[in-house]
Amino acid sequence: MTNRTELAENQEKKDSPQKISGVASARRTTSERSTSKRKFLKFALLAGGAATLALAWPRGVNASSLDKSSTSLVSSKTNGKQSTLKLSRVFQFKDRKTGAPQISAFPETDPQGESPLEIRMKHFTEIENFSFMGFVLAHETGGTNPKPISTITGMQVPDNEFQKLVDLAQTERVNDEQLGDTLLDVGINWEHFVASNNDQLIPAEPTKIKDPVMQAKIDSLDQITEALVAEVNLRSIDERRESREGGRHRSY
Repeated sequence: MTNRTELAENQEKKDSPQKISGVASARRTTSERSTSKRKFLKFALLAGGAATLALAWPRGVNASSLDKSSTSLVSSKTNGKQSTLKLSRVFQFKDRKTGAPQISAFPETDPQGESPLEIRMKHFTEIENFSFMGFVLAHETGGTNPKPISTITGMQVPDNEFQKLVDLAQTERVNDEQLGDTLLDVGINWEHFVASNNDQLIPAEPTKIKDPVMQAKIDSLDQITEALVAEVNLRSIDERRESREGGRHRSY
């Protein structure tokens, strides 16, 4: 009997002013939930990366070593410092001049390991971390103004399929969230292409495989992912500089 009474009361209240007000409040908090969702995603992804099967041993990447990548944004203005508690060699740091968040360049050397397979596993774990961190930063930067992807201008990759993707991307304009989504798509493909070919690894060079056609695809995805992370870094600096100078502000 009590349940029926409560049900009837709830039915009478469904169109009440309080109910309508509650709906309006829920709509007003949509953007707040979106921001919280991205923060949670960042925490979950980074925590998940730390718990992956076999992560790289700490190697202390610093700003001076980041300029090995042709797409990195490294200069005396950066302050790259890795947390002592982080196992992967990719990390986020702040640009020394603007304070803008940046993602470190992807390591040029193989991770340490006791076997070729362990080294390869740590390698694709770093690919995953690198891609996810760039994805999260792009969404946090959040610029809604579509722009060209400057870091892929004139890029040539060894695989014809992925060269077509690059050629198409050179004609497109994307906002920051679209850039992050593209980065995640390409980066996860890179990771999976590496992880699915463990049986073909070269023992003396475990991050490479015997199949030259498949290796060309892996190398292409590598180049594109690093270029997209570099674009995320550039946009992060631009957003921070605009905010500090009191110029045009981006919409979030």
